[in-house]
Amino acid sequence: MVQVDCENLTKEFGSGDRRVVAVDSVDLTIEDGTFVTILGPSGCGKTTLLRMLAGLETPSSGSILFDGDDVTNRSVQDRRIGMVFQNIALFPFKSVRDNIEYGLKYTDAGKDDRREQAIEMAEMLGIEELMDNKPNQLSGGQRQRVALGRALIRDPNVFLLDEPMSDLDAELKVTLRTELKELHKEFRTTTLYVTHDQEEAMTLSEEVIVINDGEIQQMSPPFEIFTEPKNMFVARFIGSPNINFVDATVGEGQIDVDGFERPIEVPTHLIREIEAELGDDDLCIGVRPSALSLVEDDEEAIVETTVDLFEQLGDETILITKMADGTEIRALVPPIMIPRDGESVRFTVEPADVHVFDKTTGKTILNSLEATPDGTVSNRGESQS
Repeated sequence: MVQVDCENLTKEFGSGDRRVVAVDSVDLTIEDGTFVTILGPSGCGKTTLLRMLAGLETPSSGSILFDGDDVTNRSVQDRRIGMVFQNIALFPFKSVRDNIEYGLKYTDAGKDDRREQAIEMAEMLGIEELMDNKPNQLSGGQRQRVALGRALIRDPNVFLLDEPMSDLDAELKVTLRTELKELHKEFRTTTLYVTHDQEEAMTLSEEVIVINDGEIQQMSPPFEIFTEPKNMFVARFIGSPNINFVDATVGEGQIDVDGFERPIEVPTHLIREIEAELGDDDLCIGVRPSALSLVEDDEEAIVETTVDLFEQLGDETILITKMADGTEIRALVPPIMIPRDGESVRFTVEPADVHVFDKTTGKTILNSLEATPDGTVSNRGESQS
């Protein structure tokens, strides 16, 4: 187990007009023994970052340190890492036993020791009865367990996984997520897991790194990254259905939201804070679909919309509605609600659930419009940590 540090880490491909910056001046610290997920859209640089940590890509500049030891130019074999790729890449003509034992090929372990360790690893992964099988005789989940065993048997200092579940079905993903968490509890190996699937990131990790265009947007625990996004990209990328963004302006003791039936009342000191941060830039608010609550006809609503589409998911229904000006508003409602196309629905939202953004820069100004008794802004993420 080691602490992993990246200092001003950059990776460029091509040159001149074809120069592409895949990873842009990344600084980060992965604490010893933690499970961290690198999350982002396709092409954002997350796999390139992982490959540099593994030694499969050479940084254009910057440093990689394992427990303070500079490994930037060290070979893969000398980094003592274990890696599982998206393409599992088992040896097709070798048995499960031989594939797992291969992880010890470049160690001092003798033949009998390798055999014994492979059996122990297979038992831990629940595949001991498959030791004589070839990869083509295994299911996708079984092949993934073999790949995990081959990587873990080396007792690596750092365990790297590059979208290892992307080709598996939903039910199997849930099972393997549980097994991965159990394995991490057992080994406590510093683990970095790359994915574009936010559900994997949120359920597996102690920390989530959100990356876009080669730059780290935020690194926080899962609950905090959902409730306290640092910018509009993180707010949009984390959470399903997507957060609702609506243009707004600052008024006297309130925020006036385009298309809303009434303004959101805001304490004066928070209005001053918003104005100080905003300057001459444009303002918008963000409201998560789960924060919108249906109201009856005789109750005061903050926004009235018309049902455009809906998606029933079993335990909840996603309503896709539109305000009078055409702005789309998504909401999560109880599954018993079966809306009619064109039906009018009315919602309210608590100030604590309203995020405020500088629309021009994308930066978060406030993640709540609820003031605590001492006059500060409510910090929901801190209360849950």
